Amino acid sequence: MLKLTTQAYCKMLLHAAKYPHCAVNGILVAEKQKEKKKEGHAGPTLCVDCVPLFHGTLALAPMLEVALTLIDTWCKENKYVIAGYYQANERIKEVRPNQVAEKVAARISENFSEAAMIILDSSRFTMGCFTPILSIYDHLDNKWKCRDPSIDSFEDWTEAQKITSALLESRSYENLIDFDNHLDDLRNDWTNPEINKSVLHLC
Repeated sequence: MLKLTTQAYCKMLLHAAKYPHCAVNGILVAEKQKEKKKEGHAGPTLCVDCVPLFHGTLALAPMLEVALTLIDTWCKENKYVIAGYYQANERIKEVRPNQVAEKVAARISENFSEAAMIILDSSRFTMGCFTPILSIYDHLDNKWKCRDPSIDSFEDWTEAQKITSALLESRSYENLIDFDNHLDDLRNDWTNPEINKSVLHLC
């Protein structure tokens, strides 16, 4: 089961906050696990970071291919693995996965069995972020099933809530770079080292 670190959650929310009137999406990454023994039950897989992809039009296949190839290379260099997909839909009340989300998530789950798909619910967005505003879908029996919201899906929810709130307050989302921003100007770094630094500083 995939659990979220503060950094992964923060960046997802900052991406949605930067483009409140657009659909946004991105990729979740986890640390590469050593080969698990079949009989031993391993603990949860930790989603350590996310890479914001696009805002606005999410269904551009050629751009997605370019992004996934670059992210995959970056993951291999850092001993990470592409572990999931997140999306906030354009229509505020639309909180179910759509075709784009299911397509990309299905592709990720072919290479990573514990892949998760996260749909952000922008209608519950507040500066204080007092409750998690997401639904997590796990791939079970060839279907995407919504995880029970009472299951704790965070490494440390109190920390995630506090830091996300602080970063929204300081408008850190203005500095968030997604893949669209990178394609506009290649100097824009989609790994967002500045935001990573702010998260660490607040931890």
